[in-house]
Amino acid sequence: MPTANPLSNKKILLAPLDWGMGHTARCVPLIKKLQQRNNHLVIACTIQQKQFLQQELDNVEYVNLFGYNISYSSVLPLWVKMLLQLPKLFSVLRRENKWLENYLKQNKTDVVISDNRFGFYNKSVESIFITHQLNVQASVFNKMINHVNRSFIKKYNVCWVPDYAENEKRLSGILSDYNGQLKAIEFIGPLSRFNKTEPQQKKYEVLVLLSGPEPQRTLLEGKLVSAFLNTNYTIALVRGSRFKTERKTFSNIHAIDIASSEQLQELFNSSRKIICRSGYSTLMDLHALGLKALLIPTPGQTEQEYLANYWQEKFGYTSIEQKRITKERIELFMKEV
Repeated sequence: MPTANPLSNKKILLAPLDWGMGHTARCVPLIKKLQQRNNHLVIACTIQQKQFLQQELDNVEYVNLFGYNISYSSVLPLWVKMLLQLPKLFSVLRRENKWLENYLKQNKTDVVISDNRFGFYNKSVESIFITHQLNVQASVFNKMINHVNRSFIKKYNVCWVPDYAENEKRLSGILSDYNGQLKAIEFIGPLSRFNKTEPQQKKYEVLVLLSGPEPQRTLLEGKLVSAFLNTNYTIALVRGSRFKTERKTFSNIHAIDIASSEQLQELFNSSRKIICRSGYSTLMDLHALGLKALLIPTPGQTEQEYLANYWQEKFGYTSIEQKRITKERIELFMKEV
């Protein structure tokens, strides 16, 4: 949270994006900081987000808000799939903007905070947008996409960037460059639920963290489960989904659908290696814990592909494309010091 003019004694309506749980999870430390300054929080979210947040937070209100429900494809490139869904996306933005207008008419609210929900702003209240993507790295139509991105960010009074202001410390690389084309930008520092602790005895050889939209989450789960079959490695698998799988259980794989912060902290501390997506929220957690990992970007998601390469080059992480995952490649990773 910015140190200049921090929010206090306000009624705040906060809405995180529902593409995976990353945006929701990174709002947890922010909400706790806001509560420490005597703010009253109301969280607008889906049922799934509410189930997660109820494990993490006390003394907040919840109000149901529809999700974006954007789907990925196992065949089409992501940019093609997103292009086909643009009419639906803009319809959702108009709908959420109208939802907010109606909510504010009926509920006294001082501040609205949106974590990447582009239509969640209103001129009658202070509207704050949270994103690390001021400079989107798209494979096609990059100039047009950034023009649209900036036009929405400008509708908010201020944009909070969860990263360091100093370029040499920057976790998001060029994604948070804005070159003066945006005003009222405040770097609030990385957001993570976790704190670095003393090393513990290792219970698991590897912690696998799955996240993100379907069908890619399930495809990666299948690849990694197959890679660890018939091995002596003990695996903690956090599936990141409440939808049950029909896949058989295996003696060396301990599966958890959704893990609380307390469970995850314990798993981080008791695992020798980590395999995960290169989503920004996950990377902020790894940074906070001082841990390295094998990064597997979601196929076609240019942000994660950029971050995986950036963290490999700048911070010494290892990355691999999902399509290149094999039993042999995972074995090489497990043998790395």
